[in-house]
Amino acid sequence: MSSEMVALMVLLLLIASAVLFARHRASDDADDEHGLPVELRGAEIAFAEQTFRSRGRRLVARLDRAYRTPTGLQLVELKTRARNAVYMSDVIELSVQRIAVADETGESVSSDAWVVIQLPGRGARMPHKVRLMGAEEIAAMSERYGAVVRGKVGRPNAARSISQCAQCVHRTRCSATYQDRR
Repeated sequence: MSSEMVALMVLLLLIASAVLFARHRASDDADDEHGLPVELRGAEIAFAEQTFRSRGRRLVARLDRAYRTPTGLQLVELKTRARNAVYMSDVIELSVQRIAVADETGESVSSDAWVVIQLPGRGARMPHKVRLMGAEEIAAMSERYGAVVRGKVGRPNAARSISQCAQCVHRTRCSATYQDRR
């Protein structure tokens, strides 16, 4: 085989590799937008998988995604779960993220956010728009949580479901709620 043939084959391999890389990258970009609401398609990802702190309020939050839109940052939480359902814990998590991101960056963060749910074994993703809680509500919840942990609250309220009690890290301290409900 002549050196010209080898050079030609190397050149063809490089071109084929470049084409395959470009296709793979385009499919990754499309996958990032898969399941996003129409309002966020094409929007710039401002932050991804990043931790933010609100030092004055003593809050720390790790967000999945924040998209930059003309009206400010829009938060998106990505969840894989067996049910296509949004839970109050999702709203609380996003609300804390909103406060921490706004406090640390000084940027405007929308009071609405998105929870995008993917069911296991399926490619479909479903976006759900949620209204976030205000800073005062989050501060009150944080104070209540601190009081429960410090033992300042006589008997905490029972969770709405047994499965919530079963997953709670404080269930061993909560003598009545979990045990009484089984």
